[in-house]
Amino acid sequence: MRLFFNLLGNISKLISGLVFICGLIMLSLAVVDLIHTIMITFEQTENKPAKMAVGLLQTVDFVLLSIVFFIFSIGITLLFKHETEEKAKLLTELPKWLQIKSLTELKIILWEAILTTFIITYIGDLALHKIIKNEPFSLAQLILPGAILILALSLYFLKKGE
Repeated sequence: MRLFFNLLGNISKLISGLVFICGLIMLSLAVVDLIHTIMITFEQTENKPAKMAVGLLQTVDFVLLSIVFFIFSIGITLLFKHETEEKAKLLTELPKWLQIKSLTELKIILWEAILTTFIITYIGDLALHKIIKNEPFSLAQLILPGAILILALSLYFLKKGE
């Protein structure tokens, strides 16, 4: 049985590392997007402020998505780590909101981060379609706000029930 738990711990470390690498990749995409947005300031294009705003919103979206990956990586590490002095020290060094002690706490933190990411994604997409592409508002653009509302209500009732 001890061998099984050691194997499970090693697999969780591997998954945590891969998720952390995904977060780094998303963060590097945010840097590339930010550089692209800065380059827009030197171009002679029409609607420059709108393009810069959309670029910055997309950069923030990538950063928030990378934060989701980082939180998930830290959560996996903390949840599957043996109770040692190293884990206790790590818990005290983390901010209070990131001191994850159960799967439910990890779920709620990720839920909140994903909701924030969805909101920024929707605002960026709305700005892209309405301001830059000058497309009319469609009914399909209400799908994401509806999903955000359902997720936010679910999170509200989950927290209220605790």
